[in-house]
Amino acid sequence: MRVAVTLEQCWHRVPGGSARATLDAVAAVAQRGGVEQVGVSAWHRQPPPVAWRAPIDVRALPLPRLALYDTWQRWRLPLVERATGAVDVVHATAHVASASAAPMVATVHDLHFLHEPTHFTARGIRLFTRFLAIVRDEAAIVVCPSEATRQDCRAAGIDDSRIRITPWATAVAAVGDTEVARVRAAYGLGDPFVLFAGTVEPRKNLARLVEAHRRLGDRQVSLVVVGPDGWGEDLPSAGVRRLGFVPRADLHALYAAAAVVAYPSLREGFGLPVLEAMAQGAVVVTSATTATAEVAGSAALLVDPLDPDAIAGALRQALDDPALCGRLREAAVARAATFTWERTADALVSAYAAAAGTA
Repeated sequence: MRVAVTLEQCWHRVPGGSARATLDAVAAVAQRGGVEQVGVSAWHRQPPPVAWRAPIDVRALPLPRLALYDTWQRWRLPLVERATGAVDVVHATAHVASASAAPMVATVHDLHFLHEPTHFTARGIRLFTRFLAIVRDEAAIVVCPSEATRQDCRAAGIDDSRIRITPWATAVAAVGDTEVARVRAAYGLGDPFVLFAGTVEPRKNLARLVEAHRRLGDRQVSLVVVGPDGWGEDLPSAGVRRLGFVPRADLHALYAAAAVVAYPSLREGFGLPVLEAMAQGAVVVTSATTATAEVAGSAALLVDPLDPDAIAGALRQALDDPALCGRLREAAVARAATFTWERTADALVSAYAAAAGTA
């Protein structure tokens, strides 16, 4: 079976967790075998940054990104086959529905724009709305990373029979003490610190996390924010240490070094930082009201993300109760180990086969 996989998000200014998960899934399918994958992108002068390069051949259509997105969404042209040759399935992996003569598998990471349209630009809303309409009308199989996203897809009119829950995963080995010491020294971090990792944007709820941190009072606990600047969110400089984008190896070592990893996002399609932190044995505080609760299970402290007092209370628990932390760290590692890329690859290949009519 030959599958065209759209990978244009790797060139976005902020590729984000969905691009990271897509690349890891592509690698897992490639390692599994049985499917030939070929990537598709818009026309670019340069490849994406090294961290965002795919482990498969990527072929470009003869249009720059905005023109390609517009023509795909409006006229369902050009077909990906113009770049890839004949394929059995096309996999639309982000919020744009690629055009193809082959059946479509579409990944819907989340439908946050339906819940909080003010978090997006007018152009973004138009793009996402058209994507959803095309997926509803054309996709043979819709892949969702969580039950929360599946429920949103059902509410948006996508037949449940076409939806498959396919969680993301993590395969990074536990970081050792040497790596932890290295990142502490490299970034000048003392102990303890609360870590947030993710794109700085409104839905990540950083304003309430900053307020919760402030409510810890005179404790000598710093709040460290890792991740690229996104949009619509200005963080105070006082009390917050911004590290920006860091290499992936450093990020996992920072998870292991943190006293608490806090991720009180308002809405997620999955919440990969939660899983990655748990894999490093981190004590995680995250939201009880979105997909991160599915990922964390009982291996994290779940809070109301709209309540800074609740967030602050969970941070205090994590900082003050060593016995609780020990139980959570052990449970987190065990929980994270159940999310494997092998399982994700099997599910994706099954979705491709169903779309192609060969299952």
